[in-house]
Amino acid sequence: MSDRVLVGHAELGRFIRDVLVAHGAREQDAAVVAEGLVWANLRGGDGHGVSRLPRYVKLLANGEIDTKVQPRLVHDRGASFVLDCGHGFGPVAVMQAAALAVERAKQAGICFGLIRETTHTGAIGRYAQWIAERGCAAVLIGAGPALMAYHGARVASMGTSPIAIAVPGGSGPIVLDMATSTISNGKILQARATGTPLPPNTVLSAEGEPTTDPSKAEILLPLGGPKGAGLALMFELLASVLAAAPIQARTLGPEKRTRNTGNTAMFVIDIASFRPLADYTHDADVLAAILKALPRQAGFDEITLPGERSSRTEALRRKSGIPIPAKLWGELEAIAKAQGVRLPARLAQ
Repeated sequence: MSDRVLVGHAELGRFIRDVLVAHGAREQDAAVVAEGLVWANLRGGDGHGVSRLPRYVKLLANGEIDTKVQPRLVHDRGASFVLDCGHGFGPVAVMQAAALAVERAKQAGICFGLIRETTHTGAIGRYAQWIAERGCAAVLIGAGPALMAYHGARVASMGTSPIAIAVPGGSGPIVLDMATSTISNGKILQARATGTPLPPNTVLSAEGEPTTDPSKAEILLPLGGPKGAGLALMFELLASVLAAAPIQARTLGPEKRTRNTGNTAMFVIDIASFRPLADYTHDADVLAAILKALPRQAGFDEITLPGERSSRTEALRRKSGIPIPAKLWGELEAIAKAQGVRLPARLAQ
């Protein structure tokens, strides 16, 4: 086998759906989760794509993902809400919340929602982009398991706490999607699959020592030291503590909770409530064009906007296929065999 396998995005989505349904997921829930994983693969965020499926299978097997639960509103005041996921599929709850937040923002101008007690939600840029495609601006912040060391600590003590901000643009949404760690946990998973060393000063071993070996990487370091750690702390306070669903205090404190849990805070702004949408996108495009035309530093072939390279990767991969590292393909083969599910059809390379 070569070092990678190419598969089409539709076939990959079908495979993910089949695997999840085989583990008890409802068809509609499996479709939402598969769409999110494939979205990440298409845009080059492979660490948040199908590489997560083996972990999902383990969580399902251990009963950490409740396939029967339905997200439910536990607080609803029109322009604010709390949606409880009950440890169901994270993407299902966050997509439901995104649709609700857009609807409410169209009525009130803004909406703030909290989504609590999910499992892994995938790349939160997906939800921000979806919201921006509907004429709204979106700010999403996430909180999750302790994977990152708080600044100065040598143990995992904060989530990687991603943030995604998206706004409408004339040629498509402008989407910023980033973790508050130096790299995302998905990058470690991808590096393990490909055997690629990690950048220096990005991770620690389980013993709290710096390493570039992905097989030894256990603890991420915060982006910008105290800046990334501070953001992660504030995101935990806003997305978790505000939702009455703290993660880090229960993980690090006497309870020593280990269950996979995530929370998301979502702020949605209806652009048309403040000014005509066409005028906004025009001004956004003008600024984007000015920035892209600025004099470049040495070594820069182009000035790019947030999400621009990902959009190009998506266009390419929709045509040529999604690359799956050989190691990950082996894991998917094992899953397919165990569940009697047909592997994605391979494309010629």
